[in-house]
Amino acid sequence: MGIRWILYRAAYAFRSKSGLLRRRFPAPARRSVSLGDVVGESGLAHPAAYVEHRSSIRGRFFFDPGALPAPALLGDVTGPRGRDRTIQIADDLARGRFLYFSRQSHELGWPTDWLLNPLTGGRHEARTHWCDYETFSPERGDIKEVWEPSRFACAYWLVRAYALTGDEKYPRAFWELFESWCEQNPPNRGPNWKCGQETAIRLFAWCFALHGLWKSPATTPDRVAAMVTSIALQARRIAGNIDYAVSQKNNHGISEAVGLLTVGLVFPELRGADEWRQEGRRIFEQEVLRQVYADGAFVQHSMNYHRVLLHDCLWAIRLADRCGEPIAEEVRRRVAAAAEFLFQMHDPATGHVPNYGPNDGALLLPLDSCDYRDFRPTIQAACYLADRRRVLERGPWDETMLWLFGAGALDGPLAQRSPESKRFDEGGYYTLRNGHSWCMIRCHSYRDRPAHVDPLHLDLWHRGVNVLGDSGTYKYYLAGSPALEHYFKDIAAHNTVEIDGRGPLELFTRFTWLPWPRGRCREYGPGVFAGEHLAYERDPWHVTHRRRVRVLGEGRWEVTDELAGTGRHQATLRWHLLDVPYTFERGAGRLTLEAACGRVGIEIEGPPGLALDIHRGKEEPGKTSGWMSLYYGELLPRPTLEARVDCSLPATIVTRIHLP
Repeated sequence: MGIRWILYRAAYAFRSKSGLLRRRFPAPARRSVSLGDVVGESGLAHPAAYVEHRSSIRGRFFFDPGALPAPALLGDVTGPRGRDRTIQIADDLARGRFLYFSRQSHELGWPTDWLLNPLTGGRHEARTHWCDYETFSPERGDIKEVWEPSRFACAYWLVRAYALTGDEKYPRAFWELFESWCEQNPPNRGPNWKCGQETAIRLFAWCFALHGLWKSPATTPDRVAAMVTSIALQARRIAGNIDYAVSQKNNHGISEAVGLLTVGLVFPELRGADEWRQEGRRIFEQEVLRQVYADGAFVQHSMNYHRVLLHDCLWAIRLADRCGEPIAEEVRRRVAAAAEFLFQMHDPATGHVPNYGPNDGALLLPLDSCDYRDFRPTIQAACYLADRRRVLERGPWDETMLWLFGAGALDGPLAQRSPESKRFDEGGYYTLRNGHSWCMIRCHSYRDRPAHVDPLHLDLWHRGVNVLGDSGTYKYYLAGSPALEHYFKDIAAHNTVEIDGRGPLELFTRFTWLPWPRGRCREYGPGVFAGEHLAYERDPWHVTHRRRVRVLGEGRWEVTDELAGTGRHQATLRWHLLDVPYTFERGAGRLTLEAACGRVGIEIEGPPGLALDIHRGKEEPGKTSGWMSLYYGELLPRPTLEARVDCSLPATIVTRIHLP
């Protein structure tokens, strides 16, 4: 991580333990701060005067106050299914039923209980200063489960439903939700003030709701004043601790910078707005160039965090353009490369991408009704941002682009194309595409911290079906199941080879593995990839794993795993399979999957003594296997094919896959 990082984190720990950090963030009573305390001009201190002032402002958001898309146009873009889903979710929200991680729905009551974890029944409290608030509590459960509704994704659903129907129940519901949140979460106290990134995400949603619901009778001057006051307090919260987010070198620093930039651009009348705008812009540009590799891959080694990055960048760059303060060209080029990377990683039939890397369920901009796993809304909008051309045909994924760029974007020039075989050497991603099937291989020398242990992991897709896939993440905190929490991070949850019953890295902290593995691509060309990783090339193993992937013909793939070294070792090759009916011929080393895309055959051969087995949903002392999580917090069993052999090295295991 570097000596500067170590010194900074040591100093930060001292400030936190000594109380110096807490003193930087006063915790006033909620009603003790008024609009007059946060605006720079005394003439704007009265709510009615402030609203009159804001009503005259144009061009400081994606759309002018209250200028929603025409209902007919919006309905045409979303389609009947998208319209129905939007209204259903908005109706649920209007009675206190929240969507969690784009998948589950849970009751928080009305008025809403913002401190309840409905998954565990545990309750948080908002008396403790956020600096002292415990992040991981067995009684309260995963803190993300109380953060999720407080991100205010509800704002986007309610505004979109209002735009579709004009029904005033949606603005009324939003403002009651806003007021109850402020009542239960006083400034700088409790879990919902603890994370600056969570604060920034909430600011995005509130800005969207303020502009989207501006013309509703429910948007009263007093409510506008209360919101702008709270926005100013939350901008102060971000500004006072953004150096910690920057030290993490991940999407936290980018999101928080965009939060400051947003408040500075949209609310220039606030005290501190100029400083927030300048600081937010500086850090945003700095962090994009630091965290997005030249080939477009992202420092966090995660497909979903890549989408988080692009949502941050879409918001920041488009907003800066609207305000006449465009972001630097070098940054825009890097973001364009990140958009192209995601385009190349998606499956055209579904919009899905490999379930690769940490996946915490984050969806910063739910501006469409597509499924969480469908990345086409982000791909379409991000590629349009890059060169004002659409890369996908018309579809419900265009709604995000409509909200950010206006109706004109829908008729922009179409440069439709398909993903190709691509290599991303800096990020360590390689794809091979052949007809209706394609694969992604990971081969990387890490210079930024890995989150999962997955050297030479391979994902295989055919006709929109993820035949061999990554297991996902499930949850970041499982108080009662540490083995299951560890399973999703370590090598056993990925399509690669494990040596001697353990992964090659050690979990140093909850989110830091050591030592960082090294790998290299040895060959890449039409229909072939060959690479190696050196994570096991140290005590006690001294083993090099080399993997060669070849396209043998239409629907025929071959994966050769070579283990170079000396001595006797146990090798376990795992393939995490599609969860469908299958036929397993253990003695013949053959398995057949009855998939939606047709019958898939897998054959494995290797050294004498190679034994095959299948596990599905296994969790017992010393053995966790056969699980996947496609959405955060959702645990599903899946068949996992294991090929295990105890032999002297060198050794080779060959897998042949036959696709219909």
